[in-house]
Amino acid sequence: MSASTSHMSKKSRAAGAVRAVAVAAVLAAGSAVAFAPAAHADGAEHYYIEIGGTGPTANEDGCPNSNSSYDAANDAFGLGASAIKVCYPASAGPIIGPTGSLIDPTGKVNPEALTAPTYDASVQLGIERGLKAAQDTHAAHPDAQLTITGYSQGAQAADVVLQKIAQGDTGIPRSQVDGMLYADPMQPDTGFGARLPKGLGIPGVATTPGAGPVNFDGIPVKRFCIVGDPVCDLRSITNAPGYIDVHPLYPAVAIPKSLNQTGQNGVQWLNQNGDPV
Repeated sequence: MSASTSHMSKKSRAAGAVRAVAVAAVLAAGSAVAFAPAAHADGAEHYYIEIGGTGPTANEDGCPNSNSSYDAANDAFGLGASAIKVCYPASAGPIIGPTGSLIDPTGKVNPEALTAPTYDASVQLGIERGLKAAQDTHAAHPDAQLTITGYSQGAQAADVVLQKIAQGDTGIPRSQVDGMLYADPMQPDTGFGARLPKGLGIPGVATTPGAGPVNFDGIPVKRFCIVGDPVCDLRSITNAPGYIDVHPLYPAVAIPKSLNQTGQNGVQWLNQNGDPV
């Protein structure tokens, strides 16, 4: 994630190690929502329920944990008020908190990580608040199309939100929903949730989630995975280092190229520039 230069300090290398430990713990060990009218290309309303990935957050727009994972895509497609960020911690305490890693690439210590919600606790909040955002949006705009989308930790939460909507007891019609999941840990067959037994890790802190479904009972869901990203591509354990240099690429190169390609099914493998393989 950080550049390797002749000036790299021991602290910088330690920061990279801390980040690697965060993923290794899982890989190896095992709302406020403000609404405004949003126009879609065909004249129908279309809202994007966005659950961002693990990392630093900011206090903005009434949310103390506003996530930037979708900012570039929202700007690229001019989504404006149709982009609804889910307000949740996106943390992995005690390793990653609201200001970043416990030790960031510059060697700076961010003690807030020590008391941040654990990965499992954060995912649960992402599920609860993601579903509420979808239900609130549907209540305010009953004819609108909803795209449930998530990246990384947010994709795990969004996967479960889509499963709940598919079960038919959320009050949201399946016909008005689709999904876009980026670096989904629950990607069938290849994600670390599918490759490792469910529940491995440290209970209540960080555990493997198991595999998600291939089909969502009629809801179109597309998963996007960059080859070599161990979160969604653990076909080989040698992909594990890709968590450092491949996994962070989605917000800049993948999501801004594809977020508008809604209503599709299956898995799209990507190159590191975000283009299809």
